[in-house]
Amino acid sequence: MIKNIIYLDEDKMYSLSSQLFEGITEYVLNEKNLEKIESEEQRGYISSGRIVGDILKNSERNTEKKFLNDYSYTLFEKKLIEENKVLTVSYESSSLEKLIKEKSFIKVTAKATFNDIDSIISTLNDFNRMGKALTYVTNYEDIRLVKAELSRVQKGKDERSKISGLNAELRRISDIDKISSDQGLNFDKQLLDDLSFLLEYGLGGQLEVQMNLSNHIASANLNRKFLREPEDLVIRKYSRQTEVQFTLFGIITQYEKEQTSPPEAAHDYETLKEAIMNMVSHVTNLESAFTGRLSNEIIIDPIAMYTEL
Repeated sequence: MIKNIIYLDEDKMYSLSSQLFEGITEYVLNEKNLEKIESEEQRGYISSGRIVGDILKNSERNTEKKFLNDYSYTLFEKKLIEENKVLTVSYESSSLEKLIKEKSFIKVTAKATFNDIDSIISTLNDFNRMGKALTYVTNYEDIRLVKAELSRVQKGKDERSKISGLNAELRRISDIDKISSDQGLNFDKQLLDDLSFLLEYGLGGQLEVQMNLSNHIASANLNRKFLREPEDLVIRKYSRQTEVQFTLFGIITQYEKEQTSPPEAAHDYETLKEAIMNMVSHVTNLESAFTGRLSNEIIIDPIAMYTEL
């Protein structure tokens, strides 16, 4: 099947490939060192035609490199599977506790959920403003009609009794703060600021992908620079909760069902080193509240993520 790769950690892939194939892999050595130089003759400043040619040459080289990386990954994954180093799981897979201890690599195929913490923090920071804007836009037509009716009545003589009622209605539908709050689109600013701070402190910059299996959750933190397209574009294309199945390939890093408890912090210490270790223990306990692994969670160091066509 054809792989539509959206994420590829090239450095990690080539580092592991060089060991897997006992040195620099053959398919890297066989990279063609051909440069298609398309110089464009043009009138203008001196050397301007050469600059255009260099740009076209570099563009050709980058495209060739991307194609080579994709083929390299296909051979890399195939070799690991042939050597029985990969645990292949899907949505229906269960009872992985024993199997997972025997493998270093995992290939998970299931629908994915993208948790973009930066996007969530941005939404929290602008939530009230966005809620008020949405409320005003949805109520704009009602406000416009009441204003028009009020203007008409004020010019007449026989309908002045309606003025007070229209003014009251206009005040009601123009109170955007109250309406947005009643609709759950306006929260206490301090609450939103504190939520934003906690997310930034504990999970800032994290782009996590989760895949729900039968009895487990597979999760991985993606490095944004290895995405083939910006994360917001990926989410627009596939949705935050995808309809198509993705394949996540990587290294198993955490999986134990019984998690080890963090060491208890000491209260008395004689040296600076002991004090630092005590501080590290407290920080570990704090971080576990944000990033602690779930009891049924398999954490993966991702190498590639793709759909199959």
